[in-house]
Amino acid sequence: MLRKSIKRGSAGRAVRGDIWDVKTLKQLWLRKPKVLYNGRSRYQKITLLEAKDVRLYLDKQLQFSSLDERFYHEALVHPAMTLSSGRGNVLILGGGDGFAVREVLKYRDVRSVDLVELDPKIIRLAKSKPLSSLNKRSLYDRRVKVHIKDARRFFPTAKSYDVIIIDFPDPSDKAISKLYTKEFLQRAAKSLAKGGVMVIQSNSTEDMPRVYWSIYHTLRSIGMNAKSYYVYVPSFGDWGFQIASFSKLNLSGKKVHVPTETLPKKLSALFKLPSDVTSEKYEAKPNSLKNLRLFKYYRRDQREAVPR
Repeated sequence: MLRKSIKRGSAGRAVRGDIWDVKTLKQLWLRKPKVLYNGRSRYQKITLLEAKDVRLYLDKQLQFSSLDERFYHEALVHPAMTLSSGRGNVLILGGGDGFAVREVLKYRDVRSVDLVELDPKIIRLAKSKPLSSLNKRSLYDRRVKVHIKDARRFFPTAKSYDVIIIDFPDPSDKAISKLYTKEFLQRAAKSLAKGGVMVIQSNSTEDMPRVYWSIYHTLRSIGMNAKSYYVYVPSFGDWGFQIASFSKLNLSGKKVHVPTETLPKKLSALFKLPSDVTSEKYEAKPNSLKNLRLFKYYRRDQREAVPR
């Protein structure tokens, strides 16, 4: 689920990452883990280690552990795939590790998957062992086309998508915040097919409430129906998502009909947010190029979060 640098960031991980991820990584080095890769791309420092699990660090921030990445990726992919009126064409922005693609390919009616990833080194790692074993060689599937480019330069495209999965870095600075603006999301939404669904990873509901709700309000500001949900990921705590469509999102009785390991039987259970999360809903406003406030929320939430 690559969360920091060019690929993810860390909401809970911003605080936990900067403090605890660095400490954990230091301890791992002392235990002399198997080094699968340790180098730098044009965009970030990449460290892939194997201990009791396989762990990817970008700029010393934990991106995933093979022990629990399914909690995140199943929650990211399957609600959108279930609620969309179709699943033929899928677009994934980010997600170069191939885990989201793995989940998408569980659906037999998927005809094509466009994966847009900025860092070619992440793609090379994802197509090599052990990541290729973990992602079930998803990037080798004939239905998958990888585009090595900035997502902002991917649009416009004449192709329409039934599902758009946005797995961007957390908005820790101005540059990344532009990926979560009203203007960018409008461009992405224009590529949605009728009845299509878009989902966005939206940071920690615990540590980044303003960031979480700003993304919700930004989707609402472009006329989309949006619903908020979250999942617990052991490595990172509670992690949030926003799902949106120009059609009505009906959760009643919805179930995932492909094999999963971590999701509840009824999807509606994911959408029951704790009262301390919903109480923050109107503490944030939409993010736009004219008023780029998301990275400010990020820094404010980061200062106020209490490390565990």
